[in-house]
Amino acid sequence: MRNLKFLLSCFMLLMSVVAFAQNQVTGHVADATGEPIIGANVTVKGTTVGTITDIDGNFTLEVGSTDGTLVVSFIGYKSAEAAIKGKSPINVILQEDTETLDEVVVVGYGTQNRKSLTGAISDVKSESLTRSVSTTTAGALSGKIAGISTRAKDARPGKGISLEIRNMGAPLYVIDGIPYGGNTGNDWLVNSEVSGNDVFNSLNIEDIESITVLKDASAAIYGLRASNGVVLVTTKKGKKNEKVSINVNGYYGWQNLTRFPELANAEQYTRGLAEAAQNRGEDPNSVYTKEELAKWAVGTEKGYKSYDYYDMIMRKNVPQYHVNASVTGGSERTNYYLSVAHTSQEAMMPDFNYQRTNFQLNLDTKITNRFTIGAQVSGRYEKTNDVGLPGGDGYYSAILAVFKMRPIDSPYANDNPNYVNETRNNATGAAIFDENITGYTDDVWKSGTVNAYAEWQTPLEGLKARVAYNYWIAQNDNEQFEYTYDVYRYDEATDTYTAVAGNLNPWRRRVKEQRQEKTFQAQLNYDHTFNSAHHVSGVLGLETFEKDADWTQYNTLPSNNYISITNGINNMQSLENTMTVSRRAGMVFRAAYDYQSKYFAEFSGRYDGSYLFAEGHRWGFFPSVSGGWRISEEPFMEKVKEVAKLSNLKIRASWGQMGDDQYNNANIVNPYAFLDGYTYGNTSAGAVLNGNAVSSVEYRGIPVTNLSWIKSTLVNVGLDFGFFDDRLNGTFELFQRKRTGLPAMRYDVLVPVEVGFDLSNENLNSDYHKGLEFGINWRDQVQDFRYSIGGNFTLARRMMGESYKPRFGSSWDEYRNSTENRWASTFWGYEVAGRFENYEQIQNYPVDNDGEGNSTMLPGDFIYKDQNGDGVINSLDERPIAYGAGELPYINFSLNSSFEWKGFDLKMDWNGAAAQSYEMCWEVAYPFQGDGNSTEYLLTDSWHRADPTDPNSEWIAGEFPATRYAGANVSFTRRSDFWVKKVWYLKLRTLELGYTLPKAVTNKMRLNRLRFYVNAYNLFSIDNMHRYQLDPEITSNSALVTPNLRTISFGLNLNF
Repeated sequence: MRNLKFLLSCFMLLMSVVAFAQNQVTGHVADATGEPIIGANVTVKGTTVGTITDIDGNFTLEVGSTDGTLVVSFIGYKSAEAAIKGKSPINVILQEDTETLDEVVVVGYGTQNRKSLTGAISDVKSESLTRSVSTTTAGALSGKIAGISTRAKDARPGKGISLEIRNMGAPLYVIDGIPYGGNTGNDWLVNSEVSGNDVFNSLNIEDIESITVLKDASAAIYGLRASNGVVLVTTKKGKKNEKVSINVNGYYGWQNLTRFPELANAEQYTRGLAEAAQNRGEDPNSVYTKEELAKWAVGTEKGYKSYDYYDMIMRKNVPQYHVNASVTGGSERTNYYLSVAHTSQEAMMPDFNYQRTNFQLNLDTKITNRFTIGAQVSGRYEKTNDVGLPGGDGYYSAILAVFKMRPIDSPYANDNPNYVNETRNNATGAAIFDENITGYTDDVWKSGTVNAYAEWQTPLEGLKARVAYNYWIAQNDNEQFEYTYDVYRYDEATDTYTAVAGNLNPWRRRVKEQRQEKTFQAQLNYDHTFNSAHHVSGVLGLETFEKDADWTQYNTLPSNNYISITNGINNMQSLENTMTVSRRAGMVFRAAYDYQSKYFAEFSGRYDGSYLFAEGHRWGFFPSVSGGWRISEEPFMEKVKEVAKLSNLKIRASWGQMGDDQYNNANIVNPYAFLDGYTYGNTSAGAVLNGNAVSSVEYRGIPVTNLSWIKSTLVNVGLDFGFFDDRLNGTFELFQRKRTGLPAMRYDVLVPVEVGFDLSNENLNSDYHKGLEFGINWRDQVQDFRYSIGGNFTLARRMMGESYKPRFGSSWDEYRNSTENRWASTFWGYEVAGRFENYEQIQNYPVDNDGEGNSTMLPGDFIYKDQNGDGVINSLDERPIAYGAGELPYINFSLNSSFEWKGFDLKMDWNGAAAQSYEMCWEVAYPFQGDGNSTEYLLTDSWHRADPTDPNSEWIAGEFPATRYAGANVSFTRRSDFWVKKVWYLKLRTLELGYTLPKAVTNKMRLNRLRFYVNAYNLFSIDNMHRYQLDPEITSNSALVTPNLRTISFGLNLNF
């Protein structure tokens, strides 16, 4: 024992001597304002010896020699070097890195320095996304990148944002290197079809490190499904030698509708009915007498009360909240990122809500100096609750009820809340909007992803081999139950309530679905610089994709409101099962070269195969080529650079082709359509097989063997510029995409009707997408004040190309219906030339304005322009009046800014759009549509008589035509430039004010950072639809969708 103690003492003494022989260096790292930088990397130059700064920005490092140099670096700052000899402590000030040219950007199957990009590629970082409280990633991305078009058509919880790149269609989404595509539509009950768009929008925004958008031929390396552009998402990872860091972020907010048309009250409604009767030549007193109208105006007498169904159905200050906790860190060999988040959003109607929980684990570990493995594991649980209103889509039905219910009808019999009133439409009565009365719809999605990879640094410098396998599974359980229920009549004489059937049609539906996607990738990556001048990089890879789906649906007619999904075969209405499979494969390559970061060239290609096409048409090769020239690096630019403070000037161009087996958001051809055969079961037709007539069998038609890829050819010319050390930078792009081989049928080859089928489609037609985009940014720091301001503008529109042998019956037919080389999605209609002022003008007007000799015209009605001068207004007088309604806007623009000063920060995102149209129709244009109510402005701001009961009283002018019941007049039913609005808007999408506590305070709390903020989302809008109380982004011409929401929230960011 004594010997052991002696040996230990000697060992400790030896270690002390060794430690003393080491030189200990201390220091401090701060930014230009003096704030300590936490987690900065401090290494001895040329060695692997290093450490990171602590919570106070201090570091201690053992170095072998005092002759060395320390290298200090931190993301967002320029690296700095400091000599060790003679300095203790070593104080280092890091300057903000305003030079972005060396920043690494994620591209297809790899990364590149920003200065070497030759394609139209834009990206946005996490900090720009997380300042949005949108529950969808597309909503957070809106306005952040030039070339991105979005439109919030429907703001139901968890959904509602449509996103396209340059208005070319649904893009391909690539998340951590794995492509996700699929149908972006919904079924008839607005249930998602589960596409890449859904996977993208259900990501936890705080897990995203960056989003890169490939807008031109740079997307060609993804080949199949990439012709509409590619959105690349990279999730967060831990960093080497990073201290454990825990982040907790969350907010709680309150939602309100931005706008909703105000509905008429009982006084306005009853007066409007009297006016409508008078305007169709009937006695208004047969509807309401003057005395009755007076009672409705007062509204206090029993039986003459007014009911506001908007207030009954729509709530105010509806909660939305989000909380996220993450842990990140790393050692010499392993780094990790773990995150859990929960999002909750309630709808404006009771019993409607959305819940989503996300899990993300990213892990990378270096097994040896050459061999690294890693995995991204993620999961999602998503649930939407809906009231089971008749019609399936509860959101639609609830908003329809606001318009459908008359303000003179009480929701409760005798105003007694214990008895639902029998109304003219029991299915839309506000009192039944309770899941305990009418039923429920629950939609649950559970999904999980494992994306594993292995990477080997080969002995050849710069050459890496990588394999990856991704498995994604999603399960859906959708259950709908529409109950039977009673409504009541009240007998005032006996003071009794009598029950009558409110819904006699119970219905129950259950959908079980499972989808799987398996992706395998193998690739070689090479990156090396020769002689400090010749930089060569390349990718060679193989990718396979498999997708399987199993969908089962039960429909039953239950005998009560409590039974399980089915109570025997007698209650079952239908049972359906569908299994689908799809397979695709591709081989990719890219080769890039640049000389002294001045001249750039890149060539890539993909050889793709699709399971949809017949043998001989399944494979296609899709190449791309691009080049760039940094003129700013030429010797002849030295004086220009000095005078103009020019830091970057580059011109670039790209050309590429891509294939697509999708058209109009669906397969270009049905799977296995190249095979001969029959459809069994799901058809009412019959066929003759072996001489016998067999029911429920239908011949599939001629096998499709001559249809193949749609080919997209993209051309892009761009200019990148930067001044003042790139503090001012921007881009300008001109682009065109031409698609050839769009499917169409040869109409001039006739097939006898007796055959029972038509010819199949072939690759016959074409179209174009053309446009330009521009982006500019400025960022700087003046002492303690740091700020950035940026904006972008995009114009993109589709034009039809050539079609198969166009033919027309007349010159008018060609003018009206030809699509040859014309802008697509153009609204045709009538031009309003004026208004009739009085009866004398109507009687003497020489043009037949209504097709009935002007016998239906009244003062205030529209005078339509007689375009061809034939004295009759009809379809020959239609002309282009607007852009196609429902399209994403052709012009998008935005302004993004942030300001920071001594712990305070202010961030603003403005989004705008123009060149889009909205057609006012149905509920927002036709008075008393569907026997319901009307918008207040339709009835109170219309041309009308001073006394609705006196047909001889004077006419008073208004904005809208004289009231007709259900819009029964050409002034309402003809599509004209009065009802079709060319919409523009500028929205303050995000406004956020925050404050970060000083380090002196957070250090005492054992925290690295604590920030509080208040955020306003969709705060206000400047537009030309305010008069009609409609949000400029909605597309439903009846406004029967959930409008956009304004959200005010309070939150915090905590790091320790």
